[in-house]
Parts: sequence; structure tokens; C-alpha cells
Amino acid sequence: MLFFGIGKHQLLALQQHVREHGLTPSVHGNRGRKPKHANCYDDAMHVVHFIRNYADERGLPQPADPRGVDNVPTVYLTSDTTKTDLHQKYQTSCTEAGSRVILITAFKEIWRTCLPHIRIAGPRDDVCAKCEKLRRGVMDADTEEEKLTATDSLRNHILLAQNVIMFDI
Repeated sequence: MLFFGIGKHQLLALQQHVREHGLTPSVHGNRGRKPKHANCYDDAMHVVHFIRNYADERGLPQPADPRGVDNVPTVYLTSDTTKTDLHQKYQTSCTEAGSRVILITAFKEIWRTCLPHIRIAGPRDDVCAKCEKLRRGVMDADTEEEKLTATDSLRNHILLAQNVIMFDI
């Protein structure tokens, strides 16, 4: 056997392994055991129930799935909601309940795999029916005058909606 580019301690460890076990590959000490910080099924189900309850309270369900692939309709959360904000709310609810908190990367991964039909709406998705109608009117306008009229009505509607939001806050 020839070994190049290894240090003295690595060579001694290899020699000891060959003496004790013969020419077999070395096995890591934790093989076959789950790490103590691994996420269990109950933790994942707690995340799923939290996201599902949040979507039931604050989500906007669509009448049917747009692709028609699966029979689960998409539920949009408002565009001002982020996954980080939702994870912080999850953390506070876990600390109040005294249960284990899952980190944000595992939180997002569980959301992506278990609840793909619950999505955060983009700014373009988070509009009212009148906004959609006015935007379609701008796109369907034939003459320049029709386009200017449709654009003005869309701008007025957006300004009115912004004023309503400002007064609500």
C-alpha cells in the first residue's frame, strides 16, 4: 500500500485500523444513530398545524388550484407576511407553550414539503378584483386616449386604496 500526502498521525491511525479490523473501510462512530438535535415527527407536525391554523385565520383561499394538478386549492397569505415573521410568531407560540422550537431553515423546509399549497402572495397577486379589471383595461386599450383614460382610473383607484390603508393604520 502506498500513501501520499498524509501526516504522521493519520498514518498511525490507518495502521492501527488495519491491525484491528483488517482491510475494511473505517466506519464513523455515529453511524446508525440519529443526532440528538434531529427534528422529530411531533416537531414537524407542530409546525404544520401552526402554518395551517395561521393560513385558516389570515389566508385568502382560491376557488380551485390554477393548474388543476392536485385537488388542493392554493391559499395565499398577504404580501406583507414573510416566512421570517411567521417563524418569529411560531417561536413565541412555542416558548409560551413550552415546546421545542425548530430553526428557520427546517421551518421553511417543512413548509415547502408538507404545505406547498400555502403561499405568500407577491405584490402583483395581492390585488383586489377592481385592480385586476382596471389593469386589464389598460392592457386591452386600443387607442392612446383609451389607454390614458384607463391609466388615470387605475392610478386614482390605487391612490384611493392607499389613502384608505393610511387611515386604517
